Amino acid sequence: MSQLTRDNNRQLFQILIAIAWIDGEVQSEEKKYLHKIATEQGLGNEAEIQELLSNTKPTSNTECYRLLEQYLGANPTLENYHNLLSAISTLVYSDGDIATEEAELLTQMQELDPNNSSNNSIFEQLLSKIQKLYKSSFRSI
Repeated sequence: MSQLTRDNNRQLFQILIAIAWIDGEVQSEEKKYLHKIATEQGLGNEAEIQELLSNTKPTSNTECYRLLEQYLGANPTLENYHNLLSAISTLVYSDGDIATEEAELLTQMQELDPNNSSNNSIFEQLLSKIQKLYKSSFRSI
């Protein structure tokens, strides 16, 4: 496994841990899923991963969303987005109960969808505003 892939898997695992804590507690089903993912990705023996798995301190919603945005970057690929959404959905649905915080997270994930036309870069949003301002100033002349 390449270092880039391993780093990507670690980053994804951090996100899953944060999401498991988003409702204030990690359910036993979520813990099983996290252990399974750590093993499948070859991360189970790493000290950092073991620490995350044994962590008893909840992650804030702000930190969780920051990790999501950091993982996807400014222009996420459709493949990265779908892989992340699949992993999150499996975790969220693993205990058969969707907490309000988890539902809100899934809603926020829709806004990060690369196919979502409202998900433009800051530059594109700024450019659009400038164009509108420019057009409106010409109409008033």
